[in-house]
Amino acid sequence: MKPFRHVLFTLLCLSLSAAGYAQHAETTHHEQHGLKGSHRVTLGLGHTHVSEGKVEEKTEWIVAPSWSFNYDYWLADNWAIGLQNDLLLETFIIEHGEQELLERSYPWTVVPVAIYKPGKRWAFIGGIGAEYAKAQTLTLTRLGVEYGVHLPRNWEVGVTAVWDNKWDYYNSWGLAFTVSKIFSPKHQ
Repeated sequence: MKPFRHVLFTLLCLSLSAAGYAQHAETTHHEQHGLKGSHRVTLGLGHTHVSEGKVEEKTEWIVAPSWSFNYDYWLADNWAIGLQNDLLLETFIIEHGEQELLERSYPWTVVPVAIYKPGKRWAFIGGIGAEYAKAQTLTLTRLGVEYGVHLPRNWEVGVTAVWDNKWDYYNSWGLAFTVSKIFSPKHQ
């Protein structure tokens, strides 16, 4: 687990230094011309917190490392549609009801989302998707918020927090450090 903590610490340090650098850097293309028509690809590294995990016959919170890979298309300067994909890197048991146990082996989440960005840094996320695992597929609702700092050459670093409600089963929330590349249209 120590190497994972070192990676998270490094990403946090890079995010903080990038935040300071971004305030002095040149304005990027999408800040000059807006995001409309742009594509954004994001890679995230984080942890997902599961509320109803079963550990040694007790119900406890489980914290699992996770990766995310997201794609967004900006319909307007402040609205986008996207596809968020998360992979939890653990197998765990969920207690459902008083007697049912549900095994989640490396669950993979796919969620089509709508994104609203009211200003330069904050964005709000909402969508309905599914969590896939060997035992059973679960439908979920996702709500989230992200904070991003723009860097030169259409790069962005940030932090994303999401809450997932797996319908009639369990809740989880995740926190990830993200790195994004924005591909702006050539002609605006």
